This record gives sequence, C-alpha cells and structure tokens, in this order.
Amino acid sequence: MRPFTLTTNEESPAEYVVLGGNHVGEAVASRLHAGGHDVLVVTDAPTSTDAPASTGIRTLEGNPAELSTLGAAGLSDESTVLIATRSDARNLLVAQLVRTNFDVPRTFVLTNHPDRADTVGAAGHEPICATTAIADAVVEEL
Repeated sequence: MRPFTLTTNEESPAEYVVLGGNHVGEAVASRLHAGGHDVLVVTDAPTSTDAPASTGIRTLEGNPAELSTLGAAGLSDESTVLIATRSDARNLLVAQLVRTNFDVPRTFVLTNHPDRADTVGAAGHEPICATTAIADAVVEEL
C-alpha cells in the first residue's frame, strides 16, 4: 500500500471534493477553483502536467473506492462531493461508501448512461447524466 500524497499542507476540509480525476472531474474542479472555492481532487490515476495540482488545486492520490482514502480526504458535513470516475458502477459504490461512512450532506454522482441516473436517484444520491447534459448542450447550440 502506498502512502497518501496531498499536494498542500492544509489540514482544513475542502468545501468541494471531487472523487475521480479524469477529464470531467478535473474540469469541474478547475471551474469551482476559478470561482474561488476550495477544492480537493482525489484520484488514483494522475494524468498529465495539466492535472489539478499544477493549477493550485489540492489533490490526493489514492483509490476513491477505499475508506482509508476517503478518510484521508477529510470528508465532513461541510463538504459537497462529486463522484466522477469513469465507471457508473464504481461511482454508485463510492457514493454508497460516502453516504454510509461520512456525514456529507450533498453527494452528486456522475453517470454516463441516462438509464443509470434513475438508479442513482433511487439510491438517494443526486445524479448528473453526462450523456444527457451533452445532448442538451448540443441541441441548444443547434
């Protein structure tokens, strides 16, 4: 097991925690950070030199589906969490871990398939369907 690596020495919980550092998670984190919010990105797959750490966004390297990583992220009742890994099933699993182990009031779960958004909603989480959002944005531009 490798040790956790946090990019800053700040001990305070982040206002927003993005679990999953893929391009969607990074884009959301960057926009929140640009809006003046304190953001922490938890990722087990660091990407390029354009990753959030190079933009001043705090990052934690670790598996967002492990309780030890979620604990190291400092999730609290003051955090809003976005779960945005590449897998809908993993996103739902992580959402359930967050819900049952931490007092996080708002948990948003990214889904890639519209039918899975209903499942996420039925489980008590706030779904955001990437496919639907993209389709709506394209139709709006047409």
